[in-house]
Amino acid sequence: MLTPGANTALDAPETAWVLTTALADAFGASVAVALLPVTERRVPTGPAALLHVEQTGWMTWRGDPSYVGCTLRLDALPPGSDRVLLLVYRYDNLGPLSAVGAFTLDIEQRIRYTLDVSGHGESALILGEFYLRGGLWKFRALAEGSAYGLAAFGRRLGIELDEAHPDRPAGRDGSPDAGPSGATGTGFAVASNTLLTCAHVIEGMRTIEINAFSGRHRAEPIMVDSINDMALLRVDGAVLQPLPIAAAGGCGLGDPVTAVGFPLSGLAGGGAHVTQGGVSAMFGLRNDTTLLQFTAAIQPGSSGSPLFDASGAVVGMVTSTVADAQSMNFAVKGQLLAAFLEACHVPFLTPADSPLKSAAEIARIAQPSLWKIEARP
Repeated sequence: MLTPGANTALDAPETAWVLTTALADAFGASVAVALLPVTERRVPTGPAALLHVEQTGWMTWRGDPSYVGCTLRLDALPPGSDRVLLLVYRYDNLGPLSAVGAFTLDIEQRIRYTLDVSGHGESALILGEFYLRGGLWKFRALAEGSAYGLAAFGRRLGIELDEAHPDRPAGRDGSPDAGPSGATGTGFAVASNTLLTCAHVIEGMRTIEINAFSGRHRAEPIMVDSINDMALLRVDGAVLQPLPIAAAGGCGLGDPVTAVGFPLSGLAGGGAHVTQGGVSAMFGLRNDTTLLQFTAAIQPGSSGSPLFDASGAVVGMVTSTVADAQSMNFAVKGQLLAAFLEACHVPFLTPADSPLKSAAEIARIAQPSLWKIEARP
């Protein structure tokens, strides 16, 4: 039984292995496997093998949704290769691998490596590497994670890796099977390099940019919670001004709230818009206790906007509306936002005692922390 960091010699350059998980039927549905030939310095030497893309000559897949099997011909790798990285990942970077519980890798029916990922926050993970040392092929067990997904991991190595699910590709160039042409929304800073927005704004998108009067920057998903419609974005090249989040207490029924965001981008102007209303219910549709209902007006592009109480603390994040109803708008509660950030190990500000503020004061204080999100497939 191997542990992370341990290695063992293989019987021959042609080796067979089987990978299983604690979550039945995960492979090909939400979880996938990739093999990437590289040099000792992890410079890619050829295209990756994905579950739906074999690389003829040096590997062959087999299996079904309950397991992945592979025959790996290490002496037939692309020229310059002296190792192969074995990666597991979530399709489209949609959440951590922790949902599978554990991976078990069996090599040559005599080598076993089990890795419990239930406490991991990464959505892509190097499970191990097959490598050449002193003329002998070996396997080293690893647990090297990437919270930003397979595609972002590939970009760091200088190679394009497609993390999209083959049955629901993001699509390109307006082809008939392409996804939406793009999406816009709002994000707000929760740490010096981290934004919070709605998952539905960025899901299925390959390029994410944030934009405000202070400039335009690329962003990468860190963690996505599709069930509760929350997503964290990491931003390089900008120092963000985080907003305080009401992790406890929050607002009550009938309390005034203010929404600030970027609705109808390109039509309603480039600046932030401010709307006011009140909390009309402490639950969403079908008694969903993760949401609160409010009456401040919202439009497309408002998704991800912070919802403030009268002191200027974030008590929710705008997520949805009922189109044919009168002012039935919903926001993820501040307590759930705080729990999500804590689970992702992102420190955040909590509100200090402060006097009540007007909507104009809230907007002025919040505006440096708000960013328009533009996502494209």
